[in-house]
Amino acid sequence: MNCDFSVYVFLGELGLSGEIRPITTVLPAVIGAKGSGVTKFIVPKENETEAALVEGAEVYGARSLVEVYNHLMGIKPLKRVLKTDFSNDTAFAVDFSEVKGQEQIKRGIEIAVAGGHNVLMVGSPGSGKSMIAKRIPTIMPKMTFDEILEVTKIHSVAGVLKDGGAVTERPFRSPHHSASLVSLVGGGQKAKPGEISLAHNGVLFLDELPEYRKDVLEALRQPLEDGYVSVSRAAGSYTYPARVMLVATHPAATKTIRFAS
Repeated sequence: MNCDFSVYVFLGELGLSGEIRPITTVLPAVIGAKGSGVTKFIVPKENETEAALVEGAEVYGARSLVEVYNHLMGIKPLKRVLKTDFSNDTAFAVDFSEVKGQEQIKRGIEIAVAGGHNVLMVGSPGSGKSMIAKRIPTIMPKMTFDEILEVTKIHSVAGVLKDGGAVTERPFRSPHHSASLVSLVGGGQKAKPGEISLAHNGVLFLDELPEYRKDVLEALRQPLEDGYVSVSRAAGSYTYPARVMLVATHPAATKTIRFAS
């Protein structure tokens, strides 16, 4: 039986024993190929959910080269992967309603989320600043499908997708104060997205703001203003989205809350 291989795009890493291993950047690759007119894709089984996010893409997941051969020759066709339904509410492990007391700060956080403001919480250690910050994504609007697709692409490029699925919860990233400039803004040998891009459409939490290096904080200023970050390397320039709600804490004797647009 003759099979037209040209109608397919094959993605994955082929092992010496014929197994097909998962790879990163599957979602951006499928989107790019779909824009060029290709609609059929054979991807690693672990990446099938990610690839099926693209509207109109005919995706098949395979575990081995034998399965691919049997599919193409019509011996044992692979089952088409259906697009995931994200209509159900996202279940968070924590919730903003669990915060008891702190009415003034809670009211301020709600206003900040509604208005898209950044937040600086000032208070002594143990006053609940970090606990409140971790629950902010639970009162943010549920992500639209376009936002899910956008966030999932970033995480796919960074290679941090869990189980090859989509990112349906608003991201909450909390880099340590010792984090380097590259890890926060992005870059490195392969110019991967940094923490500010991994927090896109979600919250970037900087606990104990004065502990972060000055050059790191200065590098965050432009992405926060523009909503994207540009990383230039010898191999080329890359632009990653970085629209985040910045939430930071500062140790002090009194508790207050400040906003910055």
